[in-house]
Amino acid sequence: MSALQHFFPPAKAFLWLSVLALFGCETPIEVSIPNAQPLLVVEGRIEPGLPPIVLLSRSQDYFAPVDAATLGTLYEAGGEVVLTVDGEAFPLDELCAGDLGPEELLLASSLLGLPMEVLELSNLCAYTSFSLTGQTGSTYALQAVLDGDTARAVSKLNPPVSLDSIWFEVPGNTDSLGFIYSHFTDPDSLGNAYRWSARRVDKDPGLLYPSISVVDDALFNGLTFEFSQFRPVTAEDFEEDANPDEIGFYKTGDTVIVRWDHIDRGVYQAISSMEEQLQAQGSPFANPSDVNSNIEGGIGLWVAYSPFVDTVICIP
Repeated sequence: MSALQHFFPPAKAFLWLSVLALFGCETPIEVSIPNAQPLLVVEGRIEPGLPPIVLLSRSQDYFAPVDAATLGTLYEAGGEVVLTVDGEAFPLDELCAGDLGPEELLLASSLLGLPMEVLELSNLCAYTSFSLTGQTGSTYALQAVLDGDTARAVSKLNPPVSLDSIWFEVPGNTDSLGFIYSHFTDPDSLGNAYRWSARRVDKDPGLLYPSISVVDDALFNGLTFEFSQFRPVTAEDFEEDANPDEIGFYKTGDTVIVRWDHIDRGVYQAISSMEEQLQAQGSPFANPSDVNSNIEGGIGLWVAYSPFVDTVICIP
């Protein structure tokens, strides 16, 4: 006889369990989720020969609704952004999509990597200066002020580092599906870091990053080696008529633009932290931790990208 049967006969035990279950189901559970103070978010980049682009916004409540109107007003005007290069300060100009003509919108679309239609439907505001372009070897110190909050960041524009060779290869018996392979020699100077991205011409909307896009030379400083990259997964891979066997593969006949960026250590650490968190989503064994940022006084990313770009025609 169980302990429950010892105290209550079976019928009474069932009645008591039913009552307990009923009251248990009706007991309200209230969870108080604190509202985090919105932080200043800085998203910006500079590249050799191109003007800087900086976007300012505020961090959003995790449970706040997101719709087209919200996205249209996400990036804010009214800020003050200054870049200091080799001791010389360059105030950036505020440009809002609603104030631009067709030719200026086309240029903004190219610099921001956003379709013109998105810019035309929003009043997105950015900060730039056409009198300042990226120069390799220079360090760019950014200060952004918005509604009394100040954020700072520093990024160095390293010289580009090229891939020795790059090609498409079909491994094993996968027929027309394969990966992009690269042969690479790392400079013999510890601390280099890189970021990979790629775009299929006439298929992808822009450059796409794999789930792990950054690497540093802690394990291969000064070495020559070969590595491969799969195709980044897109939303189209999960459409009803998509072939699941093609996920992660490039196909024979694809033309792929590959970009290999030399980045500084702080940028590497910030992106690596973000990607580790994305990889750990849903894992019960992942350690909770904050995502790193190279922004002081806010969050986001200020990046000096130095790219090597090449094109691969996918022919085995």
